[in-house]
Amino acid sequence: MNLFYPSHDIALAHGVRHFNPPAAALRLQEDLAYLHEIWNQPFLKGESSIPLPWGWDWDTRDHIHRKYGIKMRDLPTDDDLEFIRNISSRKSSISCLERLSKRHISFSCTMPQYLDSEDKLWNFITEKDAADIPFVLKTPWSSSGRGLLVSFSTTSNGLVVNNSRTLLMKQALGTINKMGGIMGEEWISDKVQDFAMLFYASDKDVRFIGYSLFENDNSSFSTTYRQGYLLSNDKIVEKLAIPNDLLSSIAKAYEEILTEILQPLFGKPWHLGYLGVDMLTYHDKTEDIAKLDLKVHPCVELNLRCTMGVVCRLWYDQHNSEGVFRISPMLSNRHFKADFLPTT
Repeated sequence: MNLFYPSHDIALAHGVRHFNPPAAALRLQEDLAYLHEIWNQPFLKGESSIPLPWGWDWDTRDHIHRKYGIKMRDLPTDDDLEFIRNISSRKSSISCLERLSKRHISFSCTMPQYLDSEDKLWNFITEKDAADIPFVLKTPWSSSGRGLLVSFSTTSNGLVVNNSRTLLMKQALGTINKMGGIMGEEWISDKVQDFAMLFYASDKDVRFIGYSLFENDNSSFSTTYRQGYLLSNDKIVEKLAIPNDLLSSIAKAYEEILTEILQPLFGKPWHLGYLGVDMLTYHDKTEDIAKLDLKVHPCVELNLRCTMGVVCRLWYDQHNSEGVFRISPMLSNRHFKADFLPTT
């Protein structure tokens, strides 16, 4: 166990006090343990008395108590951790989108649905199938985009909706029975770019710290993180090709929204720390079939923890050197490797 704990989301999904990560996750945790130095500069310099973990969960709290001698009264309570677990659920994206809408932030993506019964699940599936709309079902808690069930397969001609729903229903019902529900969302097939807005939650509010631009491996619809770009915020905005005033409005709205949502965690000896909101740009086909408007999906997922995007943002801000941050798949020696590679 260390401050980099990539199994954090899986541990939250299980909702247990002591979680035993799979072997590959443990190896990743050990091999990339040094990454915590990037987001823990205040603690390493003696400016903070409590280190920031990858995310707050029961195992992380116990680890910090034992290793650093931090008194339990200065660490998250069981109620705090249960609150963090609930807000970390993907269903928080519904609340975020609703709050953005009330602040007159417009978006064209459809609202996701939280399906917590067999009837709701079946109604969602039959409604989307009747309209020939591909969809995805997501477990409430994720890890590197895992836990996705898609309603289609891919061919050389694009997406093909599968006709059989027997296996999909069985798998989704298993998730509902185990985790209380499952997310239902329309699939965005014309995605252009993944990105995120990054924030820091202190003891009194949440403030925007910048953007991350990244790529996922979408080959199996698992959206596993592949690499992030080491760029200035201005350069990322330029690459997104979205009006800066729109992005600024969304960032400002999220400062208010996240401060509202996380109010119960303020004024405590420990800080929640870094968090990110995953977003994406996509083409929205208008009535003019030749015209493709670029749109923003402003909340694919809320990550109530540090992220690889935060690592990239802070590394660039500390070094002011452009490049990419890349994590290799497990190597032949069964280890993982992460590199900050300069632009050539």
